[in-house]
Amino acid sequence: MASVCARHDTVGAMTIMGQMVKPEANTSEKPVHHVQAYFQRLGDTIAAELGEGSEAVYANLQRVAANQLENFNPSAHITHDDLIDYMLSADTLCKQADLDGKFAEPPLSLYHGGDFDISALIWLDGTTSIHQHAFCGAFHVLAGSSIHSRFQFDARQPTAKMQRAIPGRLRLVGLEVLHAGDTRIIARGSDLIHSLFHMIRPSLTIVIRTITDDPDAEVQYDYRWPGLAFDPFQRHAPTIRKLQYLRMLRALGKDAVLVHLHRVLANADLLLAYLLISEQTRISADPEQARELAAVCAALPAEERQLLAQVVHNDLLSQTVIDCRRKLHDPGHRFLLALLLNVFDRQELLRLVQREFHVDDPVDQVMAWVAEMTGNTERFANLIGLDFSTTELRMLTSMFRGAGLHAVLAQFSDRYGAAEVASQGEKLSALFVALKSCALFHHIFADLTD
Repeated sequence: MASVCARHDTVGAMTIMGQMVKPEANTSEKPVHHVQAYFQRLGDTIAAELGEGSEAVYANLQRVAANQLENFNPSAHITHDDLIDYMLSADTLCKQADLDGKFAEPPLSLYHGGDFDISALIWLDGTTSIHQHAFCGAFHVLAGSSIHSRFQFDARQPTAKMQRAIPGRLRLVGLEVLHAGDTRIIARGSDLIHSLFHMIRPSLTIVIRTITDDPDAEVQYDYRWPGLAFDPFQRHAPTIRKLQYLRMLRALGKDAVLVHLHRVLANADLLLAYLLISEQTRISADPEQARELAAVCAALPAEERQLLAQVVHNDLLSQTVIDCRRKLHDPGHRFLLALLLNVFDRQELLRLVQREFHVDDPVDQVMAWVAEMTGNTERFANLIGLDFSTTELRMLTSMFRGAGLHAVLAQFSDRYGAAEVASQGEKLSALFVALKSCALFHHIFADLTD
């Protein structure tokens, strides 16, 4: 029998004056909370259908969990308030996965089935990286909504088992908006490379997954644009200590830290080089430094050095979008940020806006969001720190409609007069370049001509 999420002590009989006396019933014993009872039923149903033994769990959990989540539909029976009430009144819990709360904000295990676990994951401002799994199962949206993006990764060359980092090409193959009640499978390995961007605060997910998988059997890769797979859970002692020693040198303000960094990079493999350059560039916020440091990696082929610079540069830009997300709670604003983070084709981005929000003109909808996010409406203050005037908003509107610099200047001439635009031509051209290279828009405007 799988463990229950609360345990009750039994009280034995006592002998008084040679006679057996049954204790009085413990009228203060808590009744079983309905959250506990619900997930006990779900877990027991899954366990019974899976059969005995780890191999049966590994082979069948993906199918069984997805089917039973559809049948039970937790979103129709359990709320965020129910979980809060259960957790804050619980004296005991079943065995907890991720007790330190490293994944979710926070997690809560609701059923421990030996080889599998049922957990509720609460998300406030976090978003998952692009990743694959070394386990299998299924997940169910309990409350809120999330953008679910799926990807494919093509390695540049055959890979070795448990390879620390792999160069290749990453591409988006599907994007959907998940709502309460939606269930999706969690496939093991590269069959599911995905990310989740949560639009509603909070968003809640029920996850059923295997928990006794061999950690040495498969790498749970993270992925970075435009094409790097790496092991974020590696425990290679020299790699970890080199990172720690360079952090120590920075903390001491040692002038020689870059000299030491160059020395390590000269012999670094792809993973160590990525970790070192990424960390240094986050500190400096200088994408040019990423290119300079990548060039030092003499042990790597030229195409991998070029890939490193691209990946670290994109990490910087992506982090800007993720940081904006923490300031934005409106679902439409978060939807736009999720698209800007994952969709690099402007027409596809606009098509997705039109599909999800059922608007006639998706550009108008996007620009309404941008105006709100930058404090140009009465609904919101400037939430992201971009001081956009009417000029910036009009230019952005033209750029979202596919206008390059020449077309933008022609449109401005029609509105403001050719002489006025000619006198401001240099400033308007600089503004166009700034908007095109802005962290929020650099991917979707890459095709526009200067």
